[in-house]
Amino acid sequence: MELGHDVFEIWMPSADEPVLIESFGEAASFAFEVADWNAEREVLVLLDARRRVTAMLLDPPPPLGVLIGSCDLPALEVPFCQTLSIVITPRIDDGPPHDDDRSGYFGLRRLHMLQGLQLLDVILVDHERVRSLAIACDPDPVWFEPFDPLQPLDAHDQTDAHDQTDAELG
Repeated sequence: MELGHDVFEIWMPSADEPVLIESFGEAASFAFEVADWNAEREVLVLLDARRRVTAMLLDPPPPLGVLIGSCDLPALEVPFCQTLSIVITPRIDDGPPHDDDRSGYFGLRRLHMLQGLQLLDVILVDHERVRSLAIACDPDPVWFEPFDPLQPLDAHDQTDAHDQTDAELG
């Protein structure tokens, strides 16, 4: 795909083999896997309410990654209400996240909330380690909340991310 002068790729999973990311352990393993794909800096994962991957954008232009909920691109008609950003970095430093990483995480989370989306996490990955900014920065990260993808979804559950966003924004 091309947006302006920025070229990026969209990957969509096979309908016969859904990709689920139900826990942080699965997200971390997935981050290691996609770090070896054709992406240079970021993979933006789009997920539905059951945390099934509906599409992934490899190296999306920054405006697209930030405003994904309001973009109208071919192939992005897929249903999604959650996102996961996997940032490929040469090295993850020891210690707490840098102030830039913390403010970037909270800013991106807020922008997603304003679009009615839930940002599950920003995961930094190098070839040896992963770091969850949700776990490192958020006192109550989504990964520690109970999640059962097998529960039937009704219309109320499908809009849960929107309702939660509205409540959080006050």
